[in-house]
Amino acid sequence: MRRYSTLFFSFILFIALGTAAFGQAKSLAITANKTVVDGVVNPGEYSFSQDFGDLSLYVNRTADALYLGAVGNTTGWVSVGLGSLKMDGATMFMGFVGSDGKVQFKPQTGSGHSHKDAGSDVSGTIISSAMKESGGKTTLEIALRPAAYIKAGQSSLQIIYAEGTEKSFIPHHMFRGALNLPLAK
Repeated sequence: MRRYSTLFFSFILFIALGTAAFGQAKSLAITANKTVVDGVVNPGEYSFSQDFGDLSLYVNRTADALYLGAVGNTTGWVSVGLGSLKMDGATMFMGFVGSDGKVQFKPQTGSGHSHKDAGSDVSGTIISSAMKESGGKTTLEIALRPAAYIKAGQSSLQIIYAEGTEKSFIPHHMFRGALNLPLAK
């Protein structure tokens, strides 16, 4: 009986350790894989992806750029932000594709439960951006200068994401969340 108890305990320990190892959050390493910022997320373009149901988040990091992608299950606006796990203090990039087919995109700074124009300092960190709406989904992709958002010794990247149902920068989000993504050493 003692032998079976030991085997059972060993089995449970093996399962618990295996689950813990596979349940760990991936970390974001610098890769040579450059993302094409065209408003379409293709397989293999990003080294990190997470599906949150209403929105999928994508992140890739090279020596020259930090790439962010957000695909929302909406024909309204989508947003991704950095620097905080809440809107207040975050640098956010949000946009939508208007009814006329024109992309509306704004860098914003979170202030309390609102946001305002981020100004030229943030605009100067943007390498490129693109948006598309297709099949009931809105996609935002952006390439940023990594030094503006990842400082020496920083251990994680704080990311927020959200989406709304309207083609406007004013309405509140219908879905939002935050992620603390570890940075690989």
